[in-house]
Amino acid sequence: MATNSFDYPLSSRFDESDSYVVFENVFVPWEQVFIYRNVDISRDQWFKTPSHLYGNHQAQVRYVTKLRFMIGITQRMNEMTGNSANPAVQIMMGELAALVSVYESMLLAHETMSTIDSDGVLWPSRTALYGSMALQSELNGRMLEIIRELTGAAMITLPSSVHDFESSETAPNMERYMRSASSDAKSRVALMRLAWDFIGSEFGSRHQQYEKFYGGASFLVKQNVYRSFDFKRATALVDAALNLPPVEGTS
Repeated sequence: MATNSFDYPLSSRFDESDSYVVFENVFVPWEQVFIYRNVDISRDQWFKTPSHLYGNHQAQVRYVTKLRFMIGITQRMNEMTGNSANPAVQIMMGELAALVSVYESMLLAHETMSTIDSDGVLWPSRTALYGSMALQSELNGRMLEIIRELTGAAMITLPSSVHDFESSETAPNMERYMRSASSDAKSRVALMRLAWDFIGSEFGSRHQQYEKFYGGASFLVKQNVYRSFDFKRATALVDAALNLPPVEGTS
């Protein structure tokens, strides 16, 4: 449970919970009812309108912003420990930056590859959107693993709480042993607490699970990619290769 904003900078401010709401004996005016016992409309609202694309497009905007924040935390930790110039660290950060850049590029592709239908409604690109969602469920874990490797034990070997900085008995030891070469102890611990709340706390674990399944089971998302991908364009290249004229002097 988040007891203060120093030890739990994210979960004390942004924690959320999912819940069921049960309506029992509730009066709903007919003018507030949009669909009633119509299976076709219930189904078609997701396939004949871009509502499913819009709902998931905004989720990808949220996710890309979250990834920028994530890589920002990691870079700040590297700077604080003096490891940002280490070639091994730069290689791992390069991989992380590549994945973040891929997602941001695919987010932009939702828009630049969009189409406008006969009613003037813009549809974000299905293949770009569902493709990024399919990768997200698998690669989000890889990105978090990179951060864990770069952080090492620094997120674990921390004071029990902010009260250790407030106690006259423990504060001198905190200042002496918890500082880094470039930062005072409280600033270093604050950053590490932020990293832990992002990746290791109950709040962070819930977010990891959410990012893996918010779009549904991965096989469902991949089926969406399969249904929307332009296979005819791809197989046309194969057919063209198979129909090339023979080269003289070869059998």
